[in-house]
Amino acid sequence: MTKEKLTPARSAHFRRLRILGQTTGWIVFFVAVYLSGRLGVEMARDRLPDVDKEAPETLSDASLTVGKSDDPIYLARSPEELRAFFTNYPTPQERATANLIGSGIRRLQDSVEMRTIRAEADAVEVKVFSGAIAGAVYWIHYTQLPDPSSFNPIISPLPGQINAKAIERK
Repeated sequence: MTKEKLTPARSAHFRRLRILGQTTGWIVFFVAVYLSGRLGVEMARDRLPDVDKEAPETLSDASLTVGKSDDPIYLARSPEELRAFFTNYPTPQERATANLIGSGIRRLQDSVEMRTIRAEADAVEVKVFSGAIAGAVYWIHYTQLPDPSSFNPIISPLPGQINAKAIERK
């Protein structure tokens, strides 16, 4: 049996088929990557709790009192500033002696009444209802809540659940 030599027309036809096959393969690959990404996003959305974004302050009507005269409260305008502060000063003694100028952190040495708005990992957004900063919105670390053991920073509960547990245990 002898090997047949391809004619130029036939080799051009096979070349076009190979290019068409490669192009089709790349298209199928990118469509599969896109669809798997969309599937992952939709699965993640299904696991998130439903939150009313128009009125986040109505999630919790109960207020809680945070802080004592010997236990300072650290407030920040953003969760990133708060996380950086708690990372740089991990112990209460280091935080007490920290220089807060330019850090974006505010330290209060008194108890403050506040209401939780939402939680983001280990930071909780609160609205202050007492003192000189009443009406201001800040972020506090979850360890500063009255009962930090009821809060899991990996799977943040709804803010109403934080308040209900904190009030029940008082």
